Amino acid sequence: MDNEKLSIVALNTVIDLVPQKFISLVNYFGNVNNILTADIKEIQSVGFVSNKIAKAIKDLSSLEVANKELLLAQKNNIKILTYLDEEYPDQLKNIYDFPPVIYVKGKIDKNDIFSVSIVGSRRPTNYGITVTENFCRYFAQNSITTISGLASGIDTQDHMSTLKNSGKTIAVLGNGLLEYYPSGNRKLQDEIAQKGAVISEFPLTRRPLPVNFPRRNRIVAALSLAAIVIEAAEKSGSLITAELACEYGKDVFGVPGPIFSKYSQGPNSLIKQGAFVALKPEDVVEQIPLLNDLVKKKSKEKKKEPEKNLPLISQSSINILKMIQSSTVGMSLDEISLKSNVNVSEISTILLDLELNGLIKAMPGQIYIRNT
Repeated sequence: MDNEKLSIVALNTVIDLVPQKFISLVNYFGNVNNILTADIKEIQSVGFVSNKIAKAIKDLSSLEVANKELLLAQKNNIKILTYLDEEYPDQLKNIYDFPPVIYVKGKIDKNDIFSVSIVGSRRPTNYGITVTENFCRYFAQNSITTISGLASGIDTQDHMSTLKNSGKTIAVLGNGLLEYYPSGNRKLQDEIAQKGAVISEFPLTRRPLPVNFPRRNRIVAALSLAAIVIEAAEKSGSLITAELACEYGKDVFGVPGPIFSKYSQGPNSLIKQGAFVALKPEDVVEQIPLLNDLVKKKSKEKKKEPEKNLPLISQSSINILKMIQSSTVGMSLDEISLKSNVNVSEISTILLDLELNGLIKAMPGQIYIRNT
C-alpha cells in the first residue's frame, strides 16, 4: 500500500472525522499527505475542524497507526480498500458522503451490482420472518445479492435465508470487523465472510457506537439497487435506510402489513408516501430493468427441473397443512386443535410429521408456520 493510501487509512481512524469532513479536508489541502504534514494551526484554521480533531490528525504524521491497522488486517485476511483503489465499489463512489475506506472480509465482485437491501424490525413477527424467507429464496435462486446490516431480526433472517438457499449476501457493520455485534451473530458473521462479504468503514477494533449505525445504513442503501422494508416501527433505523436510498435515487419498496400492527406502521407509511408496494419479490424485479433482464436471462438458462412430489402424508395431515398455510402469522397448537376438532395429542404427532417432512416450521411459543 503506497504512502497516499496509508495516509487515507490513518486519517480514517480519527473518531470524530465523519466522511463529509474528511472529503472537505482533502479538497481544502489538495491531498491527504498535505493534511498530515500540515502544522496544527493550519489544520485548526479550517472552520469545521475542532481542536480535538486537529490534535488527533497531528498525531498521525508517522503513519504508525495505519501500519498497525494494515498488519492486523493482513493477519485476519481482511482487505482494506480506499477510494483510490480500482476495487473500491462504484456504487459507493457515486454518493456525496462516500466512505474514504472500507474493510472487506470475503469478496465483493462486479455481479454484486445486481443487489437489493432488505431491512426491518429487530423483533419481527412470524409474518415478517415468512416474508423475508420467501423474498430471499427468490433472490438467491436468481443470483440477486441481498444486503443488510446484520442486526437482530429481519437483517439476520435476510442473511440466513439467503445463505440457506445458496445465494450471496453482504453484511454491512456499524463497528470494526474484529468486533462481533450482536454477539449472537458471531457464527453467522463468519459464514457470511466465507460465502459472501462482511464490510465496514470503521477501523478494525472500533466498538458498535450508536452514532455508527446511521452511517452503516447509508452504505447498505448505496450498495443496492433498491431498499425493501419488511416490518418496521414508524421511527426506526430501517426507515433511515429507506430515506437514504431515496436520497441516492434508489427505488424504495414497502411490504404492507396489518394496519393495527405497530410493526407494519413503517412500511405502510412508506407506501402512503409513494414507495412501491412489494407483495412478492417479482414486484421488485419488474420495477428495476437491471434485475428484470437478469432474471429473464437466468430463466432462459435454467433447465426444467423435475417436479418434486410431496411426501406421502395422510388426509388429516393435508388438512392441517392447508390450515397452517392459509395463516399469514402462524397458528398455535391449541388453535389448530380447536379449528380441526382433533385432540392435542394427535395434532402433536401430525405437526411433528409435517415438520420432519420440511412442510412446516415450529416457532417460539409453539407457533407453527409454513416452511417457505
